[in-house]
Amino acid sequence: MQSRRDVQRQQSRRSFKKTVRNIVVTLLLVILVTWSVYAIANHPRAAAQKQATAMAKKYAGLKSTSGFYIYNRDQTYYTVAGKNAKGQTILVVVPQKGGDIRVLKQSAGLTASQAKSEVKTADNPKRVLKVAMGIFNNKPVWEVTYLNQKGNLCYDLISFTSGKSIQQINNL
Repeated sequence: MQSRRDVQRQQSRRSFKKTVRNIVVTLLLVILVTWSVYAIANHPRAAAQKQATAMAKKYAGLKSTSGFYIYNRDQTYYTVAGKNAKGQTILVVVPQKGGDIRVLKQSAGLTASQAKSEVKTADNPKRVLKVAMGIFNNKPVWEVTYLNQKGNLCYDLISFTSGKSIQQINNL
């Protein structure tokens, strides 16, 4: 016959094992739910990237990709960066709702990091959130989204060809 102390120890061990099991199951569920939410939220972007890349390969002769940008203003544009068959770095701008696909030679304008540097020099942002290529007033632009020193959201459109600021939206 077991003593009361032995019975209490066994119950304590079982309780500890159940607690550990419950914690592990809870952590696994949290990880699974987090991953599922991320995958569902990212699906439209991944689908747009896949479609824009396919169009860039078909219509612009893109051979390899090095970047993807989404630009939203009056119209949404997807831009795929990469190299063509000649080894030239190009940007292929694809309108979401159809229309002309634009192929820009990177050597004809600013890179994303140069546009980011222009904004950093001119506006001294606290943090740059995003840089995206798009079309504004029928001209290629880099849209730089950032937080200013006060933490307010700002947008700056930088001309792809000249590097000049075309439009600023501050303190949103």
